[in-house]
Amino acid sequence: MSASSPRTQQKRTAHTCITCRARKVRCDGRKGTCTNCERLGFACSYDEHLGVEVVQTDAAVSRIAIPRRRVRRACQNCHEKKARCSGSTPSCERCSAQGLHCVYLPGKRSLPLNSPAPTSGPSAAGHPPDSPSYDDAHSGRSAFASGTASPAPVSAARAEPDEELVLRAFDAFFRHVHHIPKFSFLHRASLMERYHAGSLDRSLVLALISITALLTDLGPGMSEYGNQCIEEAVALCLAEIEKPSIYRLQALVIAVEHRIFSRRFSGAFMLHAVASRFATALRLNHENPDLCFLARESRRRLMWSLYMIDSSISAGQHDVALWPDAERQIRIHLPCNERNFEFDLPEATEPLRPPPPEAGMRTSPMPDALGFMALHVRIQWMRARILQCTSQATTSWSRQDLTNLPLQCAELLTELEGFEERLPPSFKWSEGNLRLRTYSPRLGIFVMTHVWWRQCHLDLYRLFLDGLREALPSSVLQQLDPNFVARSRQSCYDHARAMADMFAQLLTLGSSVPVTDLDLPGCAFQCTKTLYHGLRTGTGDLTFTLERVQELSAVCLRAAQQSTAGPASASIQADIERIITHGLQLPESAPDSPVRTRTEPPPTVSQSAVNTRVAGHPQIMPAPATQFTFEPSVPATPGPSITLPSLAVIDPPISAPVAPSHASGVTTGSNAFEEVLNGFNFGPELYGIDWSTFPSGWPSQQFTGTNM
Repeated sequence: MSASSPRTQQKRTAHTCITCRARKVRCDGRKGTCTNCERLGFACSYDEHLGVEVVQTDAAVSRIAIPRRRVRRACQNCHEKKARCSGSTPSCERCSAQGLHCVYLPGKRSLPLNSPAPTSGPSAAGHPPDSPSYDDAHSGRSAFASGTASPAPVSAARAEPDEELVLRAFDAFFRHVHHIPKFSFLHRASLMERYHAGSLDRSLVLALISITALLTDLGPGMSEYGNQCIEEAVALCLAEIEKPSIYRLQALVIAVEHRIFSRRFSGAFMLHAVASRFATALRLNHENPDLCFLARESRRRLMWSLYMIDSSISAGQHDVALWPDAERQIRIHLPCNERNFEFDLPEATEPLRPPPPEAGMRTSPMPDALGFMALHVRIQWMRARILQCTSQATTSWSRQDLTNLPLQCAELLTELEGFEERLPPSFKWSEGNLRLRTYSPRLGIFVMTHVWWRQCHLDLYRLFLDGLREALPSSVLQQLDPNFVARSRQSCYDHARAMADMFAQLLTLGSSVPVTDLDLPGCAFQCTKTLYHGLRTGTGDLTFTLERVQELSAVCLRAAQQSTAGPASASIQADIERIITHGLQLPESAPDSPVRTRTEPPPTVSQSAVNTRVAGHPQIMPAPATQFTFEPSVPATPGPSITLPSLAVIDPPISAPVAPSHASGVTTGSNAFEEVLNGFNFGPELYGIDWSTFPSGWPSQQFTGTNM
């Protein structure tokens, strides 16, 4: 530095305040308060002593703690909002006050963070091994400093949506997607208020962008960008898996649905379990009277969204369901109507099970506080119980089960009829009510509630459609009363035709066909399959020809095409087209198994056959120890509507043989890590739909741990 440098010419004098000296900045020496201290709000004082005491002053200056007004770097939240950041770690003051997750991105001179490399191929969700540290704003220490957490798996190219894109995605979501029941837990005014305040969790913002880009048209390239957003949203949620929050649970629910739409069933299956644990930890299945009405209602809707996803995944299977007994596990009331939720109007609703009818009335009147969201939850609950009943019937053919089957069907049918009878006139299905909702955001949930009511009848009666995998075996159907079976088949065909007529009325709205969940294409497929079953078997009084069946099936296809986007919907549409082109291919019935005596050894089944059965039809479980074999019998006198078979009970073997150990290609002998089933196969049948008879449609996905 030259001798003429101003800095070298300036000497430490009494005109330099102690604060500027500590900050090592130039002081103008203004009496009273210098310009720097006045601008920054610091206390200003001057050293009035010179010479010997300046050493003591320097020592005192070194002990002065001057608050920093400018920091070397700002956290990501403050940087995006252009807000002043305190720079404190592990969380800045602004993020701590607003409950945000404070993230400091590594600077240009920062050392790279070491993180474990993926075991094989790309990481689970496309995340790189080098990720920035995410500090724990609640515990006051970094995840890396604690030594107990793994680096947050953040994608290499962070999704950085600008405010214009975020607001455009929010507007499209609430216009076209929010009416889908599984997404109705968000309150628009509260969401926008939090976003503009900078306190909306990043994972939820990214999840909303992704699902909106998938189901609507946000512009070119937005579908791929939405996939990037959802991966980062999932990574942020899993990085904070030990600290669940409502924000992150909402993002997880959206992520589960995004994976379902994208035909990534294994990832949806596993993420749903994490989301359900979040809900349990947050006690969403219990009412919280300490919260305001909007918060309680939003939590209710979020919990019921989780339940509807669970009922779709489990399809009546207790072993798969996480909420199999909703009436006892979920101790909250149904959601209120949209108007009350939108305008913060508290009003009590009903529990999941409808109340008993009043004296002299067949059904109790439905209160005004209930809307289609509550009705949708209730019809899904009814369908779950129907699937539980039919699944039990197809796996257990004991005398008691067959005796109770007509009574169970009658009870479920009575509940379905009571559901429809309780609807007020404006809620019932009619062409007038449909057209009145043409430009309403409630159109989608209005249509799907009535479609599901028809689908419940198909789920109940397809038990008697001989040849379908959901039906009882032919040998069992022959033991039932023929009139009962014929009436059930006819009812199934009638409801399928009525559902197709509903789709035809929906298509008359033209461009106003609403965006729907994957449920509508799935129901359209079941409707098509039922119509072609009746046409092929020649049973039932369909009163129309092949051309009429093809016409109604084409209507189902168009409804699926215009309502739902994504790879999963495209696969369903391809299967509907295949039925229309080639007809319904019914699998051949397996020959009845002869009665086995105790001396006969149990049949051996290869492991590959077990895998095929479990993957293709999850409700086929291993045979119970006590097996029943039917022998036809004719009653001496006219009896009830069902002919009960006599049962030959086969005692189980005294001890089951132990499977021998087999050496794998890696080890030379038995090994504790030997895979028995070689991974689980999750296919669309877990969502209550069977497309396995069409091999080019929905291939099962093998869960390998990299599809989260």
